[in-house]
Amino acid sequence: MKLALVFSATVTIAGWSATASAQDTVESLKEEIIDLAESFKGEGDPDFSKQNQLDVLVDRLLELAPQPPVEERLPLLMGAWYQVWGPYDYRNNDRGVDPNGPTDDIYQVIFPGGYYWNVSPNYKKGNRDRERVGLLRGEYTLNPENDNLLFAKFTAYPGNRTRPENMEIWELAALAEAKQLPDPITILPRWLVRILFSGGVLREVYTDNDLRITYGSDGESFQRENIYVMTKAGALPED
Repeated sequence: MKLALVFSATVTIAGWSATASAQDTVESLKEEIIDLAESFKGEGDPDFSKQNQLDVLVDRLLELAPQPPVEERLPLLMGAWYQVWGPYDYRNNDRGVDPNGPTDDIYQVIFPGGYYWNVSPNYKKGNRDRERVGLLRGEYTLNPENDNLLFAKFTAYPGNRTRPENMEIWELAALAEAKQLPDPITILPRWLVRILFSGGVLREVYTDNDLRITYGSDGESFQRENIYVMTKAGALPED
């Protein structure tokens, strides 16, 4: 009996050590991914060389922390996510940097009920002194044929706003959804947004409380997926 108890304790301790070691590796890989993505901030990636470096680390992370289907991870996805690194130009297909667009303060705010808001600054003719905050609403649905995919389509573009005082720009998303933005204006009617703004697919590969890694594509071909490395920026407002 005494030998059995000792053996059991040894197995338990060894199991705990292996788990702790694996967790340390997961955390170190997460930190490495974020640091590498941060080093790419503001840079394009026309030859995919930067994304390829991240892909290697992401694959290692997924080996240590396999993910359940995205439907089970939806509660973790709720909230505001800050783009550490990802695409900077959607007008062209060269994975460059839009000179009139942001390279920082890029957010996606995901809400229950199947909708989200993209929030980021924009600069008229690239003039950083003429900053406005743009908001673009989208809707997401689960893809029944792949348990890691979300279909996404844009539905509303309520115009640009000045940077708010005493609040983060991503907090404008909840106000926009509630139609409580100051000086409400409509740049484009919703039906025209659905036509002019193409949708796409998000392949959600990793999600936890503070890191999200997803790949976006137009849904027609997954040969040119764009990686988004995102960290949690904040929780949704309480009802």
